[in-house]
Amino acid sequence: MAEQKVEELMKKYLGISAPRIVIAVLMIVFGILVIVFPALIAILIGIYLIIGGLLALVDELSKKKIAKTLS
Repeated sequence: MAEQKVEELMKKYLGISAPRIVIAVLMIVFGILVIVFPALIAILIGIYLIIGGLLALVDELSKKKIAKTLS
């Protein structure tokens, strides 16, 4: 279920598609990194929030641009 959501987001915003095995390996690698370096959680969450915010901002701006050109 989570992999499907990640794959949809990657297709929508990055234009790439990754097999489930690649996503699973990335999850395992990041899980190990978080266990080994607990302070890394704050950095990863910060990066996630910045990227998520940028993607949402770009999405909203592109919607407004499309709406402006249609009117």
